[in-house]
Amino acid sequence: MRKLIIVALVLSVGFIASNVSAQERYVGGGFEAAGHVVTGMGYQHNNNRANTEFARDGDTLTYAGPIGKYVGTAPNNRTDHFSFFVDEVELDLMKSFGENVRLRADLDFARVNSTGIGTAAFVLEQAYATANIPLGNGIEFLMGRFNAPMGFESVDVADNDLVSKTILVRALRPANLTGAKIYYAFSDFVDIHLYSVNTLTQDTLVKINDMPSWGMRLGFNWGSEGTESTFGVSGFFGPETRVSNKHFTFGGDLDLSWWATESFNVGFEGLFRRDDATTQTFGVLPGSNTEYMAALLNLHYVFSDVWDGTLRGTYAKQFDPG
Repeated sequence: MRKLIIVALVLSVGFIASNVSAQERYVGGGFEAAGHVVTGMGYQHNNNRANTEFARDGDTLTYAGPIGKYVGTAPNNRTDHFSFFVDEVELDLMKSFGENVRLRADLDFARVNSTGIGTAAFVLEQAYATANIPLGNGIEFLMGRFNAPMGFESVDVADNDLVSKTILVRALRPANLTGAKIYYAFSDFVDIHLYSVNTLTQDTLVKINDMPSWGMRLGFNWGSEGTESTFGVSGFFGPETRVSNKHFTFGGDLDLSWWATESFNVGFEGLFRRDDATTQTFGVLPGSNTEYMAALLNLHYVFSDVWDGTLRGTYAKQFDPG
């Protein structure tokens, strides 16, 4: 009986040792981790049109204003709001397998009571695999969930100049997408993204149509590292009504980030989008075709290694009630 116990103990230790060794090889080779925490406080006054803006910022519902995401309830007209908030805690995990294959996952954690109404406690912002195809300068093929390569503002607040995001990225243009994308750099100056995804827009979580949507961005890059300027021309198209494959959403976007000097950056974005009216669905009569136009101007100045300042103006208008 004693011999059997000893044998079982030896086998158990051997299994644990081999398992730990395998884990060390997996994590240690080509593994990286990064992330950020976004927290703050803010005050805003709502005018007599407090509820004219209601948008879905990825997986979160937001109201108008810089802290519209954090007020927790629909604001009333002519009200004041002060709030401390924790926007998110993000953990980014990356793993490389040699030089050609890479995995990445961006995990977003939120405190629902602080972040606002409709917030999920956990959001899988990005999760994709990429493979490098050795053709020309190298084609990067990506599949999974990824941030749309479009526009001036980033999906992550931590990567922007201001803590609040405009209505352009929160509602009017693609933000987080699930599908496949290829990226090709013709040179250090010109590159292109082409992608096919389930849905482009963020208006609803319901999808009935069975055809993918499409998008692209042609980018131009110049300047030294750290103050690199970019200009992008983007387009998107697809059956986004969610009720058929015959009614389309399409649009275009121009984005510019220009370092006029080593300290002064000028950002610009212009957007046009059109949603086709649908046929009668579930007994509801169709609306009209709806167009949106929006633009932003972002002026950012770096005073020193410690201080910087940003002034931003945004305009957005919806034409026809869709």
